[in-house]
Amino acid sequence: MSLKLLTATALGLALAACATSPKRDLGRFGFMVGCWKSADGVNLEVWSPPEGGIMFGYATTTRNGQLATFEQSRLDTRPSRALYTASPEGQRSVTFVETRDPAALVAPNTITLENGDHDYPQRITYRSTENGLAASISLLDGTRPFSYSWERCED
Repeated sequence: MSLKLLTATALGLALAACATSPKRDLGRFGFMVGCWKSADGVNLEVWSPPEGGIMFGYATTTRNGQLATFEQSRLDTRPSRALYTASPEGQRSVTFVETRDPAALVAPNTITLENGDHDYPQRITYRSTENGLAASISLLDGTRPFSYSWERCED
């Protein structure tokens, strides 16, 4: 076999392997990965694919074209119950622990996290929706609810 033919065959096999390689497993919180924007464009939420069991995220809110608020987050999926750590506006970070609520555990593409010692919110739930991603926050008893919804960013 000539060197050119051997090289072309090896290159073809390598390209075929790349084209048919399995998709990366994003884990059970893969539904959150990506860039998400509210319909009015005011709220943005971005989540990285997991790296070593940790996802990194950030959220921004803009008003009149100016940054109004921001938050940096991480979701550690390595423990049996995921840990969500958020630092709003660069303040001291707060950690929420994945709930063991049976209803939350059976819902696909949903995660509920809680921290009863935090002032507000005490409960955070992320879930996949038909149009994208949604989150709700509240106190542990469900009072003071607030919801967010996002669609995948087009940019």
